[in-house]
Amino acid sequence: MKQIFAFVFLFLLGTSVSLGQVTLAQWTFPTGNDADSMADGGIAANLNKAIRTDGGTGAIDFSKNGFTTKAAQATGWNDGADLKCWVVEITTTNYDQLEVSSKQQSGGNNPGPRDWKLQYRLAVSGIWTDVPDGVYEVQNDWTTGVLDAVELPAECKNQPSLFLRWVMTSNTNSAGNPVEASGIDKIDDIVIIGELINTAITEVENTLSLTVYPNPCSNRLTVASLEKISSIVVMDASGRVVMKSEPNGHNFSLDVTQLPVGFYLIRATTQNSILTTARFFRIDE
Repeated sequence: MKQIFAFVFLFLLGTSVSLGQVTLAQWTFPTGNDADSMADGGIAANLNKAIRTDGGTGAIDFSKNGFTTKAAQATGWNDGADLKCWVVEITTTNYDQLEVSSKQQSGGNNPGPRDWKLQYRLAVSGIWTDVPDGVYEVQNDWTTGVLDAVELPAECKNQPSLFLRWVMTSNTNSAGNPVEASGIDKIDDIVIIGELINTAITEVENTLSLTVYPNPCSNRLTVASLEKISSIVVMDASGRVVMKSEPNGHNFSLDVTQLPVGFYLIRATTQNSILTTARFFRIDE
């Protein structure tokens, strides 16, 4: 127990401890309904981001089976080489060392596009640019069409608006024939991670206007702010959102008894749209 509290003290002091890799945005399609279009994890600024298709595919169906839970599925990929794609937009402000992971699957009886690549674009008016090591094939499985922690170029860091697209690059399907309108492509487990720039400095400064106590905490955590808070998001060490609240006040209490033991990050947005953060450690009673 003494070792735990010593580590907590160093963590809260913030002089030399970094949060390391953080999930900026993720789409894992956990529920199978249309709400899965929105990111289900990541930093607060990306939780209102939605996945879409461009180029004229069919509508996205979120009810189909994915790698673990559900996936995003679309048809209408015919004649879509270098045009039809999956697209997400995120912010990477204050983050660098960006990496992208994802999984895709082609339909079995209705095979979708085989050839793909990952591209990025800075802002709406930017030019789509290939991501190095972002060329891949998709087959009727969840193991072939996998991007595993593909690094994004340095120019993608610290951007208010970064677009990523998974674009088909030929009109050949996974069976070696032309892609038909009924051809299926599924995408799942999109995860974009990065590292906070100047993490220790930023976190120490932000916690001056947002305090949490008791810390460590076993059951109820009090959150206090100098400014009125309109919303908060609680994330675990991987960046996954575990709690949300809209307290609309300066002080409020959170029941954290259901959270596993570990470190958590609170991101609070004030009524003046100022983002502040604080950290706490959840312990057993």
